[in-house]
Order: sequence, then C-alpha cells, then structure tokens
Amino acid sequence: MYIRGFFFTVAMIRFTSLTASDPVDLLPQMMLALYAEDPACNGKRPTLDSCRQTIRFLLQHPERGRIILLTENEILCGYAILIPYWSNEFAGTLLFVDELFVMPELRGRGIATAFLNSLKNTPPFEAVGLSIEGTKRNARAKRLYGQLGFADRANEMMICPLRPHNR
Repeated sequence: MYIRGFFFTVAMIRFTSLTASDPVDLLPQMMLALYAEDPACNGKRPTLDSCRQTIRFLLQHPERGRIILLTENEILCGYAILIPYWSNEFAGTLLFVDELFVMPELRGRGIATAFLNSLKNTPPFEAVGLSIEGTKRNARAKRLYGQLGFADRANEMMICPLRPHNR
C-alpha cells in the first residue's frame, strides 16, 4: 500500500515529505554539496538542472520515491531521497536511501541517526528492509550505518549507463 506522506518527529527534529508548496531553494544546492564533498566513485555528478528535474519528478510521481526534508527547530538541516523497489530476495519492498545529507556544521547532533531509526521504526512504502549506499572512502557514514544495523553484502551493485549523463 502506498503511503501518501512521511512525517516523523523526534524532539525538535522533524522529517517531512517534500511537497510542491515547500520552498526548495536550498535543496538543489544541498544535493550538489553532497557530491562535492563525497564524489561518486565513477566521477558522475548531478547538475543544478538534474537536481531540479529529480525534485520535479518525485513531486509528480510520489509512488516512485520521495524527498524528505530534515529539519531541527524548523531550520532545514538536510534531506534524503527514498526510492522503493521490490526485492524477490526479501519478498517485499526494499527502501533504498539513495541520498542522505546533513549540513556539515550540523553533523554530530544525531539528525541522521534519528532519521534512519525513524525509517526502521515506521518504514514508508510498507518496506520490509532498508538499503543505503555510501562511498567506500566515507568512513564516518559507514561507521554510522554499521552502528544502526546496516551490513555490507557479498553482492556489489554495478551500473551500466544507458544514455549520457548530464554534466
């Protein structure tokens, strides 16, 4: 069953699904900051236009994924992109945390931990499991994910682009 929105509050930290009425001025810049700070191994980076396209697409097709705003005391601290997909192996929907970003100056306050725990406790899209990706060199993120129950798998994800990636 599709859940229309995602809303969770821990103390003064809130996680809400992006809506068309939300101001999204900072969101594309945060998306670019994630890749500037921790570039993908293949060197691919989104552009400002591709970030805006992702926002538009997920707002128009919430069944395909959701952008979550992470706020503390009503100040935007970061965002996450959640993508559901069916897994034969897990016999249900896995929720892929495609991107998770907290502003550097706000890290270490438990925002990402609270967010991931909220997904575990109240999984949207009736997810039976969570998956997350991070670059191998981001030891801090990998340590956090491991502490929260995420484990490396024997399988590695490989990607074959089908069309040129915008740069």
